Amino acid sequence: MSTDGTSKPPASSGSSASPREAYQRVKRTPELPAPKAVKMRMAPIAAIGTLLWAVALLLTQIFREELADAGREWWAACALTGVVIGILGTAGMALADRKHFGKAKRSRS
Repeated sequence: MSTDGTSKPPASSGSSASPREAYQRVKRTPELPAPKAVKMRMAPIAAIGTLLWAVALLLTQIFREELADAGREWWAACALTGVVIGILGTAGMALADRKHFGKAKRSRS
């Protein structure tokens, strides 16, 4: 019990005595405006990544013997997987871009 007869501990400087008081203090502070959303098409980014995987696949085919001698023939499978996933990702991003940017065009009209 404190000296004033209450069971609350005295508030230290700069902090509130209870979580409720802290919440009320934070709630009273003005909110900052939300930043504007960045409008950016994602399909070209996914396509560039897919293109890089395709270049890696091509290089693994050119240097197939050297990679096999070094025990790294799995690099070709990794690059092929990157190309396949990249194609799927590019298609998904193209659909998302069409949906996102198509809505923006319709709402402006």
